[in-house]
Amino acid sequence: MTSKSPAGPLHTKVLLIGGTGFLGRHVLARLATAGMDVTVVTRRPAAVPAGCGVAELDDSAPRRAQFASLINRFAPDAVVNTAGEIWREDVSLLRAANAELPEQLALAMADLGSTARLVHLGSSLEYGPLPRPHATDERCPQAPRSEYGRTKLRGTRRIVEIARRASLDVVVLRIFNAIGSNMSPASLLGGTVQTLLRARRDGRPARLALFDLQQHRDYADARDLAEAVLRSTVSPRLTGVPVLNLGTGRASSAYDVVRGLASASGVDFAIDVLPAPEDGGRSLAAGWQIADPTLARRHLDWSAARTLPETLRWIWRTAGEGQAQPLAGCPAEGTR
Repeated sequence: MTSKSPAGPLHTKVLLIGGTGFLGRHVLARLATAGMDVTVVTRRPAAVPAGCGVAELDDSAPRRAQFASLINRFAPDAVVNTAGEIWREDVSLLRAANAELPEQLALAMADLGSTARLVHLGSSLEYGPLPRPHATDERCPQAPRSEYGRTKLRGTRRIVEIARRASLDVVVLRIFNAIGSNMSPASLLGGTVQTLLRARRDGRPARLALFDLQQHRDYADARDLAEAVLRSTVSPRLTGVPVLNLGTGRASSAYDVVRGLASASGVDFAIDVLPAPEDGGRSLAAGWQIADPTLARRHLDWSAARTLPETLRWIWRTAGEGQAQPLAGCPAEGTR
């Protein structure tokens, strides 16, 4: 099933928190091309599409007050939070970005009695693992096995609690394994891209190392996910505080995805499969995980439109073409 884009030009004013990370950049691009009036909220100077604005956060000032000031200043119709941390070993940084920041944002909106739609990006790793071949729907147990998943779940729960208490208009989108152009080199596919680029430059075969994790995940194209975010900003208000899973409903092994990307590159390659580490951290948090995107189809008229081979070809086609430098700590999505 292919999603239809919202018809006609959109003029919604959006405050985008964290439009400088991997997924945030794709969300920003989609909102901008839809004709939205977007202001990106970031901790550092950022290049944005023509017609978009930038507002910088001050690390020395309380987040709650700064968010309230920005909402008062820009009077957005929607606030989209793509900020977060993945590639951090420091738990305090994960908590700050994934749990405390969304809480402070929701509290600021509650303080103001804001009627803006708040769209928050959660993670599939907020759920516990399920045995193959079951798909994860929104009723599945929330039992994350990684610190990343636990901090993301805290952020989601606090937003939901505050929204219910203050009658905020909130949609939570749980993302299943976003992939696309300009991924962090700290990620599996981002690192694979860099290895392939070096091999092509040096005129030699690429040696790709991959842990034998026996994983199957639901890999979703960042452009499709950005489309879902767009739809979430303009959809009618839904009952309660909906949590919607965003994924393809199909599983692929990490080995097949790496092999598919390498094949798309046209670079000669070999894959070395290494024994899995005893402590795989986030990597071992879910060996089998696919989304059940039924609710996203129902409420947003959205489903993933692109196939995995198409996405892998796009990743390689755009590799090295104006790639943005990863932010400090190589976050996959976010301002921190």
